[in-house]
Amino acid sequence: MRKLDSAIFYSNDIPAIVTYYTQKIGLELEYQQGDKYASFLLADGIRLGIKKQSEEREIPGTQTIFLAVGDAKADFEKAKVAGLNIRKELTEAAWGLEFSVLDPDGNKVLFLQRKTV
Repeated sequence: MRKLDSAIFYSNDIPAIVTYYTQKIGLELEYQQGDKYASFLLADGIRLGIKKQSEEREIPGTQTIFLAVGDAKADFEKAKVAGLNIRKELTEAAWGLEFSVLDPDGNKVLFLQRKTV
């Protein structure tokens, strides 16, 4: 079995994205390399890297990450109060709850809460 180590998004503005992911989404900033790169820690040592676009293929606003949460309803309410750009309202499916927001670059952050069996 393989385990995800890290994923990378691309951004137009690293300082703004650091503020967004730490203050609005609640991720822990691992380190920041000026206005070029930032790394955030998630559970189990997984990292989300966000790099300032420097190559043609690095297109901000085209990536998606799924964040597993324990209380999607509470997180959705916090997202609304914080004025986040809600992409998809809180919905219930057979497997659980989900909603999504767009970060300042347009990358999608999907919050999901799976039903426990």
